[in-house]
Amino acid sequence: MTPLARHPDAGDPGSAAAREVLRVGERTILALSDGVVVIPPAFIGTPEHPTAGHDAVRGADGRAPLPVGCFLVPGDTTVLMDAGFGPADHEGRGTLVGGGLLGALADNGFRPADIDVLALSHLHLDHVGWLADRAGRPTFARAQVLVGRADWEYFVEGGDATLPLAGHIRAGLLAIAQAGRLTLLDTDGLIAPGVTRLAAAGHTPGHSVFVVSDGPDRALLLGDALYCPAQLTQTDWAALTDVDPDLARATRRRLAGDLAERGGVAVGCHFPGLRAGRVLQAGPH
Repeated sequence: MTPLARHPDAGDPGSAAAREVLRVGERTILALSDGVVVIPPAFIGTPEHPTAGHDAVRGADGRAPLPVGCFLVPGDTTVLMDAGFGPADHEGRGTLVGGGLLGALADNGFRPADIDVLALSHLHLDHVGWLADRAGRPTFARAQVLVGRADWEYFVEGGDATLPLAGHIRAGLLAIAQAGRLTLLDTDGLIAPGVTRLAAAGHTPGHSVFVVSDGPDRALLLGDALYCPAQLTQTDWAALTDVDPDLARATRRRLAGDLAERGGVAVGCHFPGLRAGRVLQAGPH
């Protein structure tokens, strides 16, 4: 039995079992959770109200289990955004457990070999876990892998990342680069038909947000630029894992302003149930 199968939240549709279908014009986004992250009380908030985010998302039992989200956009070029935590229990504590992504893809008729582009919002451990197996062999053998250049420099080339890459994931990334299947992203731009990358640094140095659009309809896939829906208006709420808190705050404000001005929906990798939200008007800054 896998660590995820044993987890008390394994069947929770708000976290480990979150599955959503988002329509953007004629395009479809499948939101699929790889597992669960149980956030501690002071993980999201402000110095004055450090438990603000936890208070906003916790359940009746006082716990705050959130999904480990990934997003699939099928098409002539099939794009997967993020790769979950993988089949593991981080430090054996049950607070970060993955393993559901490949099964969720299979349930929707997709195999790893069907992925043409793997676009990584950033290189934190709960977004790259299926990138490679324990021997460093890449899981998505055909995919072109897209990473913000500043994240590559910080996590792969640098040696002082607060949350460093696991050895097998780093080996997998290097193997992907050696095979010519790595693209480092510096600027905003189209990465596949109907899918655009926006630079969104702060949570990590090279963090990316991906916009799926069809005509006037659009959805922003936020990665961890925003950790919970309340940050769409409460832009001062910071996550403990923000590498540059001031830049992360500026990015949240910019994204919230973009949504208020241009419309569309937005969903982050850890939004409860992987349900999308909207900004009806610019929130307090």
